[in-house]
Amino acid sequence: ARYLTTTLPYVNADPHLGFALEILKADVLARQYALSGDEVFFNTGTDEHGQKLWQEAVKRGMEPQAYVDEYAAQFKLLKDKLRLYPDLHFIRTTDAHHEKAAQEFWERCKKNIGPDGPDIYKKNYQIKYCVGCELEKTDSELVDGRCSLHPNAELELINEENYFFRFSRYQQPLLDLYAARPDFVVPDFRLNEVRLFVERGLQDFSISRLKEKMPWGIDVPGDPGHVMYVWFDALVNYISTLGWPEDVQNFEKFWGTHDHPNALQLGGKDNLRQQSAMWQAMLMSAGLPSSKQILIQGFITSGGQKMSKSLGNIINPLDLVEKYGTDAVRYVLLRHTSPFEDSDLTIEAIHDHY
Repeated sequence: ARYLTTTLPYVNADPHLGFALEILKADVLARQYALSGDEVFFNTGTDEHGQKLWQEAVKRGMEPQAYVDEYAAQFKLLKDKLRLYPDLHFIRTTDAHHEKAAQEFWERCKKNIGPDGPDIYKKNYQIKYCVGCELEKTDSELVDGRCSLHPNAELELINEENYFFRFSRYQQPLLDLYAARPDFVVPDFRLNEVRLFVERGLQDFSISRLKEKMPWGIDVPGDPGHVMYVWFDALVNYISTLGWPEDVQNFEKFWGTHDHPNALQLGGKDNLRQQSAMWQAMLMSAGLPSSKQILIQGFITSGGQKMSKSLGNIINPLDLVEKYGTDAVRYVLLRHTSPFEDSDLTIEAIHDHY
């Protein structure tokens, strides 16, 4: 049995070319495994909670659920338009089963008590927060006081009591994992990057938000005043899609066991820490097997610049399919991009390749 998953795109914009490439790579692997006679579980879906989505919905005068439904439908279209693997599983983090699974995962981490106390605990904190990334930022990550990935967005200053995940406790276990499995992250320079990040020391990270300030999220078990922070809830999708925690048999068959990890995860380089450090520490905390391997790809740039709404250089894969057909789009993305480095594609270049 084989398990593979993409990251879940955040539904604050139409599908972009980088995600289309990620899902096509996964699709090729799924088909290769199936042709070899393996039973394949191929997962993708949409990440639908968090501050950015809530703010956008409020701005448009919409219910958050209606707002995310609109965008999730766009991502579901990719399955037909890119002719993806027919048995593809599509999970939404607003699915009732996923929400229950995320709460069970939280409970398991909270029950895991080390010398410093439980892995989930409450404390007051102050941070600078980039809503664009849905991540906190240290001063060393800022350029002229702003996030380098979202220079047009003001940072939010958060000062409140939240729940934290004891990430710091997992520095050595993570380093041991990387040492034991030198191909855990591919390519190797990305493994080196995450190893250096972990070696520098890990900070516990906030995993909840006050409901009165930001209500769009999964309720924290036993504390209705808080909702789960978007990253914590979203990462659990990789196992909730298998019917975890109820369907242990399906989980072990596809995700694997401690002795035989089986899960292959694909992601972009902006997801490296979340997939290969945060998520792995969370799995360890919940007493679950780690992933087997994480494949990290570069960005698709356009004319030497990162694709962004503000620059108006985003290429929508659905538009390309409309113009050139599915096979041409699959061919260009798989043939004319680098497996691991950034790749540049403009509308003109795509036209020439075609």
